[in-house]
Amino acid sequence: MGAVNIDIHKRGREYEDLTLSDENVVKYIILFRSKVDVSYGASTNIDINQAGDTFEFNAELISLYMSLDRLIDKIKMKDKDWEFLKLVFSGYTLGDIIEVYKYPRKTAYRTLDRIVSKIVDANDLEWKKMMQGKGYIE
Repeated sequence: MGAVNIDIHKRGREYEDLTLSDENVVKYIILFRSKVDVSYGASTNIDINQAGDTFEFNAELISLYMSLDRLIDKIKMKDKDWEFLKLVFSGYTLGDIIEVYKYPRKTAYRTLDRIVSKIVDANDLEWKKMMQGKGYIE
């Protein structure tokens, strides 16, 4: 279940609530992961005598991506959908995927929408189970 309060405007100190129950949020963090999640795909140096990778660390955003990854692991996706998602996470835009991989335009957008919907549904189900477990809802 993912929800965080993130300072999206840096110096302006305006915060925005982001939740994996919002399809627009899920779509955004999927489409822009390669630009926003600086820890995705980062290799770390495990030699204690050398400095490792450095990057701006936003704990809230990394937490949101960890929740996203956990939900993705739980949902059932076709291999083709998983490959599509990996391309997007790698930095390919939908336009790139349509052009380079000869995806029909409608198929690319439907694939993204299907993945987003599954993630949101899985997040909502986890939230409901957690609330039932605590006795807040039946």
